Amino acid sequence: MKVKNILVPVDFSENSLNALRYAGEFARTSGAGLFVLHVADPEALVNEVKGNLSPEHLLSIVKKEDYLYGLRITTIMEKGSVSALVAAESKENNIDLVIMGTQGAGNLQRSLIGTHTTAVISRSECMVLAVPSQVKFAPIRKVVLAIDMEHRADHLIQDTINLFSKMEAAVLLVYVGSDEHHKQEHDLELMTEEMKRSTGYNKIDCTVIHSHHFRESIEQFSMDIDADAIAMITHHRNVFESLFDPSQAKKMAYHMNTPLLAIPQKHKTTFFF
Repeated sequence: MKVKNILVPVDFSENSLNALRYAGEFARTSGAGLFVLHVADPEALVNEVKGNLSPEHLLSIVKKEDYLYGLRITTIMEKGSVSALVAAESKENNIDLVIMGTQGAGNLQRSLIGTHTTAVISRSECMVLAVPSQVKFAPIRKVVLAIDMEHRADHLIQDTINLFSKMEAAVLLVYVGSDEHHKQEHDLELMTEEMKRSTGYNKIDCTVIHSHHFRESIEQFSMDIDADAIAMITHHRNVFESLFDPSQAKKMAYHMNTPLLAIPQKHKTTFFF
């Protein structure tokens, strides 16, 4: 698996620029080119640039940030729907990974980027890393990778491990569900050993969480171990949509506090992320 191109939509909010820092790290470790997209969305509540600076000027300033030094950067400016343009630009530029900021459900002032993250995840053919507004950039050193033992996608799991191995991050394979006879635990341990052999990477471990509440359990566990990212294959599509839907989030005891990587089960031939 080779990550060649990464796309980041920015509206110059703090949230979107924070997502750009994550994109810089992924681009640096993978050697990928970075596409920075600014969209003027006529339907967005927040659609103004800062001060009197034009978007062109702001993009030129952003490109000079230290964390982007030495990277191959292409800037794009378009008008229209963020989700539609992200999809179009992803296809045109063979994007492998989209990284976006997203506002927390309790934040009344939702940014241009935040309002469109769920739509992008739902329609994207490549992986999408959603970065919550309350998360400040930190190097990714510990990743929780949610595993569905009933619908195993070993090739995607291998690709994800290979991606994070470039950052030398520890990857923890986590299964959430009932396991009265410890069958899932046994199978997960076997999978972990298989992944170590197939990827040649040893910083992989596993655990089983005995719970019927997948969303709450995976997030709480990630918070407890101070994980830097959560990764899930999106046959859990309804899980991702509920994570970012305000009406559902209000019912949660806590909100997402960890960057979330959505990995589409049906991905394009040139694998993204």
